[in-house]
Amino acid sequence: MNSILRVKLLKLIFLSFIVFIVISCAENSPKLNGDRISERITFGERSLANPEEVRPERERGINSIANRNYDRAFRTLTNYLESTPNDPEARIFLNNLEVEKSKKPYHVIAVSMPISSNLNASLEVLRGVAHAQYDWNFSRSGGEGMLKVAIVDDDDDNPNNGTKIAEEVATELGKRQEILGVVGHYTSDTSLATANIYKDYQLVSISFSTSVELTNYSPYFFRTVPNDQAAAKALAKYAQTEFNSVKAVVFYNSDSKYSKSLSQEFISEIGRRNIILRENPDCDLSTWSKNPEGWREKATKVLNRAKDSANVLMLAPSSGYLDRALEILQVNQGDLPVLGGDEVYSAKTLEKGRDSALGMIVAIAWDIEVNEAGSDFPERSRKLWGTSSVNWRTITAYDAVQALGKAIDDQAKPTREGVREELSSNFSTPGALRAVKFLDSGDYDGDIQLVEVVKIGSRYDFVPLKR
Repeated sequence: MNSILRVKLLKLIFLSFIVFIVISCAENSPKLNGDRISERITFGERSLANPEEVRPERERGINSIANRNYDRAFRTLTNYLESTPNDPEARIFLNNLEVEKSKKPYHVIAVSMPISSNLNASLEVLRGVAHAQYDWNFSRSGGEGMLKVAIVDDDDDNPNNGTKIAEEVATELGKRQEILGVVGHYTSDTSLATANIYKDYQLVSISFSTSVELTNYSPYFFRTVPNDQAAAKALAKYAQTEFNSVKAVVFYNSDSKYSKSLSQEFISEIGRRNIILRENPDCDLSTWSKNPEGWREKATKVLNRAKDSANVLMLAPSSGYLDRALEILQVNQGDLPVLGGDEVYSAKTLEKGRDSALGMIVAIAWDIEVNEAGSDFPERSRKLWGTSSVNWRTITAYDAVQALGKAIDDQAKPTREGVREELSSNFSTPGALRAVKFLDSGDYDGDIQLVEVVKIGSRYDFVPLKR
């Protein structure tokens, strides 16, 4: 072989090696950001909120959607929901299939929740979205256009990233021009992080976040819950009625906008001089060890220091710190009366708190037992889910979808900007238990409901506080 051929052969071998390396790297590298975020959005082609026991029928239905075998998917999910009605994700998928099957005009909205890390709360919200979508499309309140719903998981797998995924999700939803509104986000931190992104895309979000920092934050931000100031005021008023002089220990976690907002508003309502151990770092649950074995010692230390001067405990944890707050309940064992924010309103509180939670007063947006307008929502809820025992998250999500549906339907040619204009102009529409209205600030025009933990037979429950 002459030298020229040898050089050409070496070049060819070298180029082949380079091509092999490039292809291998491409195959083994992480998916592009857009693909990664798209996998967090579903209309039914994948499940984001799998139940603990995934029934084969459910899985077959979702696989059929992914394979575009919509008739089979419709039959399969219909059969599945007849035997397992209390599955909101599957209900939304079936609702979406019915929209496609009807061939009628429809509009798209999205619901964004931290499904991976807070499945129970996400399912409660999805239950409200599914019920409102069902009512709007097939029952009592729908208009010209039907609603199709995209479910989104905005939870970050890496807690050190904070709200990075939520921001990327918001950007993706903003780019999808067919989406006319977003139900979410769940936490105040994610709502604050995404509000300006939605503003840039002129996309309305209707949230359950309560931080006062969100009041007047963006003309495209609305919420169907009162803010933390309203909750703090209701709890403070209750405490001031019960005690001549309120002396409170406030537990919170400083790494949450919601927790800081609620605790600071409560302190403002009762006065800083009435806060016991105000500067004690152990009252900040984010300073506690991640190891649960040390929590009882922390709680005991604080309560021992407070017991001679405090007459009430205030628990204002965000969802990730509920277990630490429940440790405080266990150590307290009912010695001091306890107040709590809406994140304490949880089945876990009843299951783990039991007798130590008895008498605790919690501020929430709604309780289904308080039905002053005589709404048939509880009965319709029972028929759809097999239970009328849905909570404030379900009710406020239902109201959010109803508001978006009405704002879209009131336009001859719906646009994102038109949705904002409708919601901002003396807006009112029937909700689950009362009319949905917004203040000029975007805040919900409604009151706080106080509930109390009681024991009914052998079970524990939250019931409306009798005033």
